[in-house]
Amino acid sequence: MDARRLRLFDEAEAARGVVIALVAGLDAELLDRPTTNDGWSVKDTLAHLASIEARIRLMLETVLGGGTWVEDRAGLDAYNARCVSERRSWTLAATITELRETGQQTAVLFERLTPEVLDREWQHPIFGPMTIERTAGIVARHLRRHAEELRAALQT
Repeated sequence: MDARRLRLFDEAEAARGVVIALVAGLDAELLDRPTTNDGWSVKDTLAHLASIEARIRLMLETVLGGGTWVEDRAGLDAYNARCVSERRSWTLAATITELRETGQQTAVLFERLTPEVLDREWQHPIFGPMTIERTAGIVARHLRRHAEELRAALQT
């Protein structure tokens, strides 16, 4: 496997593992703790992480297929709110299962990212000029950022 693709995969897997380790086995009281995301609990943040990778993959698939990704911040916020709301009734185990499964689906997509593809540039509607490599790296960066939020919420 190409070193850059392997790094993307390893970083995402490691960050996902940190998130799962933080929340596995938590009781309802801890899952209900608020986070720094306005209106989101620990469980909501986990639900967000379990659902957002599908959106990141869709963005990557669209761009890889030659399409244009036009989603703006408002559309992303609406997607996040809907996905979190849909998962509020889920068990912790079901949400962790989704997070693991979405990671497996992301790994399959990462397998297709050749060095030439990783170097391809495109225009992200929020972040501006991006490469596919930087876009794929959103997965690990996003997981790490929210892991820190979860860690902070659970330490209080």
